[in-house]
Amino acid sequence: MGRILAALLLLLGGYAVWPRRRGMRRRREAATSDTRVDSLAAVLESVALCLQAGLTPVQAVDVAVQQRRDSAAEQDDAIGSVLAEVQRALHRGAPGGPAWARHSDQIPELRVVAGAWTLTEASGSALHPSVMWSVAQLREKRAAKERLSAVTAGTTSSMMLMLALPLAGVPIGLLVGVPPGELYGSFPAGVALVVGLSLAASGAVMSKRLLRKALQPKKISAEEGLPDATLDDVADAALMLQLALSSGAGIVESIEQVAVVSPHRIRTELRRVVAGYRWGLGHRTAWSYADVSWEPVSAALALSLEHGAAPAASVKAAGQRLAESEKSRLQAAAGRAETFLLIPLVVFFLPAFALTTVIPLVIALVPRGGLF
Repeated sequence: MGRILAALLLLLGGYAVWPRRRGMRRRREAATSDTRVDSLAAVLESVALCLQAGLTPVQAVDVAVQQRRDSAAEQDDAIGSVLAEVQRALHRGAPGGPAWARHSDQIPELRVVAGAWTLTEASGSALHPSVMWSVAQLREKRAAKERLSAVTAGTTSSMMLMLALPLAGVPIGLLVGVPPGELYGSFPAGVALVVGLSLAASGAVMSKRLLRKALQPKKISAEEGLPDATLDDVADAALMLQLALSSGAGIVESIEQVAVVSPHRIRTELRRVVAGYRWGLGHRTAWSYADVSWEPVSAALALSLEHGAAPAASVKAAGQRLAESEKSRLQAAAGRAETFLLIPLVVFFLPAFALTTVIPLVIALVPRGGLF
């Protein structure tokens, strides 16, 4: 029986440290996302340089497609397919924004590009500033993701160390000359092992939940019948609103344009605000139909309406504050998560270590006189 339990412990240890299919899939997806961002940013930078040199959008996209074909660097095939579709649309005389937007559900990185491109085509303003803004947004989002990964690396390492504690019985037993069969051969040692492994499994589940909860993006207030939206979605919409305002469009028209290119929940809220304006309800009443997370944007627009200030700059500042506050919140939450891991360490992993290692060693060594 002791050998069976020891083999079970080794199998569980191997399972704990062996790379999971889900974990490997997540790492592959993260690597694909990074490659995709690099590929998309390179394409957009090429388009922006061509636009700055005086080429038309059609010519700029043609050059980007050709450069992509000639490049030997690692690229994302999905971005190439979307770019080819944009090229075909522009050659037909159709707008390019819908071609970007069609794939934004499968490729989330395209949402910012699709929104900025569509807003520019709708307003008739220059495309170059919008493309450069899209590149900056892509780079910043990736940098924020990397900073968050660096903060959580220590927490993840702590989790792995805690998980190794209950699995230390066999190697420690071998070091003191107690083989696995003898270590877990008695009934009390076997019971202690089973209970200890159960505690360790509970601790692992709790640790993962704590970390996952800490890294969840902050959602705006839930509303029945509508999908969730995050504070990042609000920040992206605010930054796109400043693009529309910079083109010279009015406040109501700009909000309406941003609503068209936003996710469903954001689109619904912005359309309520537009309806409030058009019903003549006044600025504050119109924005009362949106979630409270829009308050910085509403305040920035109120400043413009009351004092005649240019709205684009104040709305841009509000959007940047929203984005920075969410990044800071996530980094602080990731830092606190390492402290919260003391709870499963004390409640689950240390008792599990005692049950799977200390108690079986005592039971095995006492008859030998090994403790004296």
